[in-house]
Amino acid sequence: MKNCLLHLSLALISLPTMLFADIVYQGKRVQEWPAEAMPTFDNSRGAQTHALMKTTATQTKSHYAAPKGKFYSLTLLVDFSDKVAPVSTSDIEDWLNKEGFNKDGCNGSVRDYYLDVSNGQLDIVNEVYGWYRAKHPKSWYESTDRFEGGNKYKGSDILMQEVFDYFDPQVDFSRYDNDKDGTTEAINIVYAGAGQEWGQGLWPHSGWSSEKRDGVRLTHHQMTDMPGKFSIYVFVHESGHMIFGWPDLYWYGDYCTMGNRASDNNPVAINDFYRADQGWIPFVDITSEDVSRETTKPGEVCYRYKNPARPDKEGLVWSYVRNSGRNKVLKGSGLLMQHYDFAFKDGNTSADSLTLRIVHANSAGKSSDKEAKQWPDPGSTANTFFKSGSYSNFSDDSYPAIRWYDGSKTGLKITDIGVPGDSLTFCIGGNCPAELESSSSLAESSSSSSKPESSSSVSSSSNQEKPTAITRNIQKTRPGKPGNMIFNALGKPVGQRTEFGTLPNLPKGVYLEIEK
Repeated sequence: MKNCLLHLSLALISLPTMLFADIVYQGKRVQEWPAEAMPTFDNSRGAQTHALMKTTATQTKSHYAAPKGKFYSLTLLVDFSDKVAPVSTSDIEDWLNKEGFNKDGCNGSVRDYYLDVSNGQLDIVNEVYGWYRAKHPKSWYESTDRFEGGNKYKGSDILMQEVFDYFDPQVDFSRYDNDKDGTTEAINIVYAGAGQEWGQGLWPHSGWSSEKRDGVRLTHHQMTDMPGKFSIYVFVHESGHMIFGWPDLYWYGDYCTMGNRASDNNPVAINDFYRADQGWIPFVDITSEDVSRETTKPGEVCYRYKNPARPDKEGLVWSYVRNSGRNKVLKGSGLLMQHYDFAFKDGNTSADSLTLRIVHANSAGKSSDKEAKQWPDPGSTANTFFKSGSYSNFSDDSYPAIRWYDGSKTGLKITDIGVPGDSLTFCIGGNCPAELESSSSLAESSSSSSKPESSSSVSSSSNQEKPTAITRNIQKTRPGKPGNMIFNALGKPVGQRTEFGTLPNLPKGVYLEIEK
């Protein structure tokens, strides 16, 4: 055991850039907020959602807090006699808010990051005050020797109280209660200098307080260091804890910013399961009875296959992830599959009981798919992704290690996974429907054997520019353009999309959709 602790200590010293920030509740480190402290957000009361929506959000109830629209966040700056402010207040404002911010190689500002991953549905605007000079040197707050009671973050609690007291006459804290429920959602403290020792002092973390000012409770806050060189990972990651309540994803890898610290300047996107849970992209729900051919673009939708015995708790999800843009640091592209189970209340606390874990494509035929290391490994590998070649299929037979947590088989079958490109194709259900060339060619062949029943048949639409053939279980597809006509394989109209882009109730089969 002593050897294990020694190895861990060496890892902490030698790999500081890979370390996690923390969630700290009542003086103790936790992997996930306890139920009584979990962030919440009521969009019906305060969200300003007009003028921001770029995609249809189909998720109506999220597992985590899910704010939308313009969202105001407060950032308070503090420096010390032994570590003076390394940048100006206007520099901080740019770092957090400026479109296209690129100092020190950053890929945009913190605001840019969340606009990107939310498809424009969440616009976090940070309002900045400072700098305040702390009462003691930075080293005083970082030391744990002078504080009793085992709270290693006591120094940060004292600094937080100081900062709130100093800025109270200048700041209306109620402005940052975005949903008007009596609780602020986002108060950030940025301090001069770098965090020194993991798990104590001023190490970056998301914290909790019982402060009440301007008629609102200041429950959730976060601390981020400012060593003088700009990067956005820490602020983005801590915002994930503070605003949404996302846990630290240990034993997960580089595939989400709530996982490893893969890139400081261009943090990996929030994983597509969390994005769909927020309503930023749609879920496409699949059952064991479905047979379809799917084509999807990177980050477009998240496919979800629920455990029929525990549909509200456990399931498998997958989406097309490509190593470009926010995910440029990842070492591969393809379908990324994840296994979630919300019955585990403490987040990712052990390799055997993970709220969210990666299903590795290269675990085919193996009896185990358990990660051996918490961090910084696993990172990312090309063979984690399902794609054409060695890992082009998924089933219970080919992946004996992937079962529901009660040990039962999933019943999921995915085959014919294609080559990653601008889009990726795959089939669900084990019997891949034949792909049709175009709606106009089908219409021409069908018109010779069957007269369409109305003037709005496929043949009358065959002169439209670039008609689209859709060959999938059409009841499971994502929303499309309202009014698009749907035809069966004989070229007969069977309905059209509603004003919301949803499809009529159709039996399973191959259908064509003519885009307006």
